[in-house]
This record gives sequence, structure tokens and C-alpha cells, in this order.
Amino acid sequence: MKHELLCLSMLLACAGACAQEVPAADAEAPQVVEVGGVKNPELKSYKVMLKGVDAFEEHRKYAPAAPMKFKLVSTMPGGSVDGVTLRIAGDNTSENVPVAADGTFVLPRIQAAIDDKADLVTNKKKSLVRWRGDIHTPGVPSNARRLGDLRMECEIAWAVNKDELSFLIRNGLALAGGVCHIKSVQLSYQAPLNATGVTLVSGDRRQTLPFIAKKKNVFAPPLADTSWDDESLIEYEFATASM
Repeated sequence: MKHELLCLSMLLACAGACAQEVPAADAEAPQVVEVGGVKNPELKSYKVMLKGVDAFEEHRKYAPAAPMKFKLVSTMPGGSVDGVTLRIAGDNTSENVPVAADGTFVLPRIQAAIDDKADLVTNKKKSLVRWRGDIHTPGVPSNARRLGDLRMECEIAWAVNKDELSFLIRNGLALAGGVCHIKSVQLSYQAPLNATGVTLVSGDRRQTLPFIAKKKNVFAPPLADTSWDDESLIEYEFATASM
């Protein structure tokens, strides 16, 4: 169970904002798949990705003013997603999905693509990019994240990735309210790599969120702690330039 929770934490860490480590290759070489000239491209079931959109609608209270977007991020530290393209592809489906310069995209709901059991396919090889929800309420300072937005990103990640867990683990977590609501499950999040500290702020209440040992600028926001409301801000601190 500990191993599966670690895998889940890694999956949900896709909700983080910066680089991730590249997973080690499986011991057994997988079958080579080629799509659009790219061998073993990064892809995800289109129907499964739409579960993230459904989760956004279901948990709208967390971020009522934010638009629903996904984001493609590089798995390489400091890596870029320049040149990444995205397509809904199936036996009878080929629909380009526009990707903004920052890697964000809006996923349309196309019933014909669902019926076609299409995939969402990038032009990058597997494990070079990852997907995550990207929820930003307008008006939040550039050096901060709103806690409700992170809660929403967690719900999106849980909806998209939970089926990768075993039946027993998945259902056990679901009975406990879902991984985003269990205080004993530590969900990590990536701060900007040049941040020197992280503080959770709500009015006069402040709490330092320490970086996790041996991980570069990774911290664990208290998503399941309802004593912190959705408007609480996670503020990133940066070194002051010397005079």
C-alpha cells in the first residue's frame, strides 16, 4: 500500500508548477507504438482526461472565478514545452487542440471522439512531458497561489489518475473521501525553483510551509485542512537582490 500511495503522490505531483524527475524505465521493454512519426508518444485516453473536466464542474466551489485549463509541463528540470503539439486521435478522429506558449490548453468535449475511444496525443516521446490541471483565479498576486485553486487541481489530478491504482487502494481512498481530503496523505507541490520559502497566509494567520528534505523546493500544502479557507494564499518568498 505504501508503494501505491507513493505512486499516487507522484501522479498528483503533476499538479505542481515546475520540473519533475524523469521516471526510470520499466524493467520490461514495452511494445513500441508510433503515432504521427513519433515512437511511444506521450498519450492519455481522451475519455479519461475529460474526467478532469467533470471534476472541475463538480468541485466548482473551490475556484468559482477560474477557467478550466490543463497544462503540459516538461519532466526535465528547467525544461521547455516549446514546439509541443496536441491532437485528439482515434480510428476516425483527428482533431488538433491549440496549445498556448505556456503549455496551457482547453480540452473540448467531442462526443464522436469519445465514441471513437480516441487518445490525447502529443508529438513528444513518452515521459518527456506530463499533464496537469492549471487553475488560476484572476487577481491572485504573481508570487502566490490560492489554496482553493490547488484544491481544485488536486481534484482534477485525482479524477484523471486514480484508475491507475489497484481496485482496493482506489476504493479505500474513495471511501475515506478521496486523497485530496485525507490529512494523513502528504501531497507534494513544486514551488518555483528560485523561491527561498513558502508561507500560508489567511488574514493575520500565517504558517511556514517547509521544503521537504532532499527535494528541490517541494512543499506540502494542507489541502485537507478545512481550517484554512479556499481564499488562503500560499506566498512564495524570493531572495532580495543585494544593493
